Amino acid sequence: MLPTFSEWQIVVIVLCVLSMFIGNLIALAQSNLKRLMAYSGIGHMGYILLGVAALGLVSDQGSLSFWGNTNAVVNGLIFHMVAYGISNLAFFYCLAEVNHHTDREDISSLAGLSKRHPLIALVMTSSLFSMAGLPVFVGFTSKFYLFSAVSNQDLLWLVGLAIVTSLISLYYYLMVIRQIYIENPHENSCITISKFTKIILGLFLAVMVIGGIYPQPMMNLIQVASEAVMSSGTVFNLL
Repeated sequence: MLPTFSEWQIVVIVLCVLSMFIGNLIALAQSNLKRLMAYSGIGHMGYILLGVAALGLVSDQGSLSFWGNTNAVVNGLIFHMVAYGISNLAFFYCLAEVNHHTDREDISSLAGLSKRHPLIALVMTSSLFSMAGLPVFVGFTSKFYLFSAVSNQDLLWLVGLAIVTSLISLYYYLMVIRQIYIENPHENSCITISKFTKIILGLFLAVMVIGGIYPQPMMNLIQVASEAVMSSGTVFNLL
C-alpha cells in the first residue's frame, strides 16, 4: 500500500525534486567553478530534502506514523550532510590553492593540474568523485545509507530520481576532471604549497577514503547525535 502524505510532505517532495533537477541541470551549463559548485549544492540540498520527506508518513487515519526505519533515515541524513561537507570543503580548499596561483575561477584554469601539482589534483578529483557518490569514497557510503533508508519508507521512486540526478552531476564533475588530467596546462609554472597545506590535503584524502571504506566509527558518532535528536522529539512535532 502506498503511503499517504501530509501537506508538508508534499511540499518537501516537490522542493526535493525541483532542487535535484534544477540544481544539477543548471550546473551543466556553468564554466565558472564557484557557480558550478553552487548549483551542485542546490542539487545536494535535494538529497537532504529526500530524507526529510521520509521522516514521517501519515497513516490512513491521519496520524503521524514513525516507522521503525525513522532512525535509519536520521542517521543517513546526518551522515550525508557530514560527507558532503567534508568533500565540498576539500574541493574548495584545493580551488583556493589553485586560484592563489592563477587568479582565475573558470574550469579551464584547472587544465593540466595533475602535471602542475599531482596532490592537489588527486584530492580535488577525490572530492568530486565523493560528491558524485562513486564507490570507495565517503559520498558513496553516505548516499547508500540515505537512499536505502528512504527506499524502505516506500519512496523508491524518489530514490530513483535521486540516482538519475547523481548521474547528471557525475557528468559535469567529469568535465572538471577532464581538465585536470587530460588537457594540457595553460601555464608552465608548477604550483608550490606549504608542508602544512600538504598535511591538510592528506587528511582530507584520508577522511574521504577511510570514511567510504570503513564508515563504522563515523556512524557510531552519528548514532549518538541521531539518538539525541530523536529523544528530544521536537523535530517531529510536524502536525
